[in-house]
Amino acid sequence: MLDAPDDVANAASQAMLAVAWMILTNVQALTGGQPMRNAKAASPETFDGSQEKTKQVVQSVHISVTMQLNAFTDERMKILYELSFMSGGLAQVWGANETSVTLANISMFNTLERLLMSIKKTFGHPDREMMAHTQLHALKMMPGMTAEEYTANFEMLTGRTGFNEAALEDAYVQGLPQSILLKVYSQASLPSGMDNWKAVMHNLDCIQIGYAELKQSIHLSQAPFPQMNTPTTTQTPDTSAHMDIYQNKHRPETHSCYNLNEKGHIS
Repeated sequence: MLDAPDDVANAASQAMLAVAWMILTNVQALTGGQPMRNAKAASPETFDGSQEKTKQVVQSVHISVTMQLNAFTDERMKILYELSFMSGGLAQVWGANETSVTLANISMFNTLERLLMSIKKTFGHPDREMMAHTQLHALKMMPGMTAEEYTANFEMLTGRTGFNEAALEDAYVQGLPQSILLKVYSQASLPSGMDNWKAVMHNLDCIQIGYAELKQSIHLSQAPFPQMNTPTTTQTPDTSAHMDIYQNKHRPETHSCYNLNEKGHIS
């Protein structure tokens, strides 16, 4: 059991040197002393056990090991490679203890994957799964969102929940709006399983898009034609009838007085 901080640091340093020497020896044996021509992977950063760096270091180890598979003869070498980057804080103590049992062939982890899962559970966010549960149940298909967008957002959260198929299907249906559910439940048979629900939602998306395009084309075909501007004519009043009335009307005869030379009577 390691108690003093100096003992922990010394054990960690010795473990890192041992791992480096074992990897170097393995590489030289595989290549006959010649340098390897595989792509060089960036070494993961040292891990001090902080929650915000847990996911990053696990991913970095995955990438580094995958790109340098020829450097590891077995899972034990991969495990020691990962443990060599655990330095500082709680991770250093945890890594030193695990390195000791791995070198002694008494570790409970027989694969790198199992070791990384333990690291995520030990140092990762304790409420990460619960947070994913909350986010998944809060996810809703909002107005203006397509079925493809809703499904993509849903699938981003499913991997972190640990839900089985039935629970995922229930959460997916709960997030659909009532208008969509009415269309689905009006069909002859209801979808069963996540894949069938996704297929039905995809078909509804296609129908909605097709209907919108058809509606737009009908609207454009029924648009009124623009009217031509025709010159306006000013009508002049017809006075011919008025003039004819006075021209055809019989005018009374007038007589002049012979004695007074005045109109109106005959003397």
